[in-house]
Amino acid sequence: MSVEFRQRTAGEFVAMLKRRKWFILLPVVTMTVAIGYVVYKLPSVYESKTLLTVKPPTISDIVVKPLTDEDLSQRLQTINQEVLSRSSLEPMITKFDLFKIERNNGMDTAEIVDRMRKNITVEVEKSDNEKLAAFRIAYRDREPNATRNVTSELAAKYVNAQVLASTQIAEKTREFIENELKTKKEVLDNLEKQRLEIMMQNVETLPESSQGLIAQLDGLRKREDTIAKEKETLTMEKGRLNDQISANNRQIRVYDEFGEKETKEAAELASRIEDTPAYAQLVQKRADLKGQLDKLLKVFKEKHPDVVAKKDEIARIDEEIENLRKNTDQRVKLASQSSSRKADLQRKNIELENQRLQNQIELIDGQMRVKDQELGQNSGQITEIESKINQIPNVKVALEGLSTQYQSAKQAYDDLLKKSSDASMQFNREENAQGETIRVQDAANLPESPVAPKRALLTGFGAAIGLAIGLLLAAVFELPRIFKIQNIEDAKHYTGLPVLASVPPLLSGQEKLWLKRSHRMRLLAGVILALGAIPLIAFVLQLTKVFERVVS
Repeated sequence: MSVEFRQRTAGEFVAMLKRRKWFILLPVVTMTVAIGYVVYKLPSVYESKTLLTVKPPTISDIVVKPLTDEDLSQRLQTINQEVLSRSSLEPMITKFDLFKIERNNGMDTAEIVDRMRKNITVEVEKSDNEKLAAFRIAYRDREPNATRNVTSELAAKYVNAQVLASTQIAEKTREFIENELKTKKEVLDNLEKQRLEIMMQNVETLPESSQGLIAQLDGLRKREDTIAKEKETLTMEKGRLNDQISANNRQIRVYDEFGEKETKEAAELASRIEDTPAYAQLVQKRADLKGQLDKLLKVFKEKHPDVVAKKDEIARIDEEIENLRKNTDQRVKLASQSSSRKADLQRKNIELENQRLQNQIELIDGQMRVKDQELGQNSGQITEIESKINQIPNVKVALEGLSTQYQSAKQAYDDLLKKSSDASMQFNREENAQGETIRVQDAANLPESPVAPKRALLTGFGAAIGLAIGLLLAAVFELPRIFKIQNIEDAKHYTGLPVLASVPPLLSGQEKLWLKRSHRMRLLAGVILALGAIPLIAFVLQLTKVFERVVS
C-alpha cells in the first residue's frame, strides 16, 4: 500500500531555514564580500555624449532632394567605417593616453582598438525639429577629461568625414555615371553603326523601297507579257513562213513533175516530124511538084529539061524531108532543153522566194533569240526584285529590332544624362558645402559621475548569487531528512496509527556537551571556509575579468 508524501507546512519550512541558517548566511556573506571587493576595485567608467545634427541644404529642395532617414543611416554607416577604423582610432589612443593599464600590460594594439571601438556608440535619433535629422555619439572611458576629449574628437571627425564622404560619394557617383554614360554612348553608336550597315547593305530592300519594288515588279511582269506576245507573234510569223516554204516546195515538186511531163511531150512532139509545119510544107510542096511533074510527063518526055528540073526539085524536097528526119534528135534535144529551161526558171524563182522566206525565218529566229534573252533578263530581274521584296520583312524586322534596342538604349542614355547632370550638381553642391552638413548641436559634456560600474547593483547581484548557493546547500542537506520519519506528524501520516506518547531523546550531560561542541566546531569550520573562499573567489574573478568585460 502506497502512502502519499506528506506536505510540509510553512512553519516547518521556516524551521528548516533556521536549522540551516548558517548554510545560507555564510555563502551570502562570502559572495557579497568577494564580489563587492572586486567591484569596488574596478576603475570608474565615465561617459560623455554629444549631439550632432544634419543641417538641411542651403539651396532649394527643388534643386536638391533632402536627405532621408535611410540616406542618413547609409551615410552614417559609411562614415562609421572610416571614423571607427584602426587608422582613425589608434592615433587617438596615443594622443589622449587611453588604456594606459592595458598598454603597460603589453596588450596587443588591435585588441585595444577593438575595446575602444566597443566603447563608442552612435545612435540616430529624432531631434526637436522632426525635419532635422540627428544622431548622438557617446564614448566611455576611465578618465572624465579623456572621455570628453575623445567624444569631441569623434564629433569633429564625423563632421569632417561627412563633408569628405559626401564629396567623395558625389565624385564617385559622377565618375560612375560618366563611365556608364560613356558605355551607353558606345552602345548607342554601335547600334547606330549596325543600323547604318544594314541600311547600306540593303539599300534596295529597305521598307521604304517596297512600293517602288512592287511597281518595278508590275512593270517587269507587263513587259514579260509584252515580250511573250511579241515572241508568240514571231512564232506565228515563222510558222506562216515555214508553211509558205512548204507550199513552195510542193509547188517545186509540181513544177518538176509538170516540167518532166512537158519535156517528154515536147520530145515526143519533136520526134514526130509529120506534125511539124516544115514537114507539112515539104510534103505539100512535093505533092505540088509531083502534080506538075505528072502534067509535064504527059506533055514531055522524061529527059525533058522541065521534067528533069521538076524531078530535081522533087529530089531536093525528098532530101529536105530526109534531112528533117535526120534532125529529129536535135529537135527533141532542143525541145527538151526549152521545156527544162522554163521549168528551171520557174523552180529558180520559187527557190529564190524560199531563200527570201528562209532569210526572213532566220531574221525571225534572231529576233526570237533576242526576245528569249529579254525574257531571261526580265525573269532574272523579276527573280531579283522578288528576292528583294522577300528580304524586306527580314530587313524590316532587323531594323525594328535595332530601333527598339536603340530607343531603349537612348532612354537609358537620356536617364543617365539626367543623372549625370544631377550628379554634377550634387558634386558642386557638396564641394561648395551647400548640401546637408553635419554640425555639433550639443558639445561633448564633461562627466561628473561615473556611469559604470554599478557597484551596489553588482554587489547585490553577488549577494543574490550567495543566497542561491546557500539555499542550494540547505536543500542538499535537508532533502534526505524529508524522506525519513522525523516527528510525530510523520509517524501518524505514514503509519496511519494514533500516537499515544512520544519519548524525547535521552542524552547525558556529556553527550549534550559534545553536541554543542561539534556544532560550534562545524560552524567555525564553515566560517573559516567561507572567509578563506573570499580571496580565492576574488582572485578568480579578477583573473577572468568577468566584471571588467561586463562594465566595458
